[in-house]
Amino acid sequence: MKLFGSPGSPYARKVRIVLEEKRVAYEYIVESPAAPNSPVPRFNPLGKIPVLVRDDGTAVYDSPVIVEYVDGVGAGPKLIPDVFADRIEVKRWEALGDGIADATVLISHDYWKPEEKRENPEWYEKQTKKIERGLGIMEQELGNREFCYGDRFSLADIAAGYAMGYLDRVWRRIDWRTPHPNLRRLADRLATRDSFRLTLPPPA
Repeated sequence: MKLFGSPGSPYARKVRIVLEEKRVAYEYIVESPAAPNSPVPRFNPLGKIPVLVRDDGTAVYDSPVIVEYVDGVGAGPKLIPDVFADRIEVKRWEALGDGIADATVLISHDYWKPEEKRENPEWYEKQTKKIERGLGIMEQELGNREFCYGDRFSLADIAAGYAMGYLDRVWRRIDWRTPHPNLRRLADRLATRDSFRLTLPPPA
């Protein structure tokens, strides 16, 4: 299988972490969908990354669908539970992680525009509040437990970990570690897992 992504995409990293955890062999192809003659729109009509191309040439997108597919075909313990109620809770954690990443993408990309073209301070405050509220719920629900949901590692932990990692990489203006000691402890522990170490992107 081939995964089209880029070091700047937090969602591509989420997928790569899942691929590593599930021990699925894949070729990682760094590709910008905006580049001339990019192959990405051939596989994803929306022209977005990540996109996973299976050996038969068919594609899976976007990241929530890819991780569910990989969890189903890969080896090892399931990252998304089979029990419906547990599955929904883990997917809710994924939605929180994706939402934090969404707001971080918006705010960090806008900041690099010329100052006169940036959004207004109220817009920045709105995005920041999304991030802070998402982290706050994660901190509260994690508590002093080892895992974000249940009694074993799951996609919930990956969702929290990749979102925090993306904040560290591109938007350090938010100090999330000081007010969230439970998440800080989780992030430090996740950083020692091979799946997180092997997919760590270079500094932005």
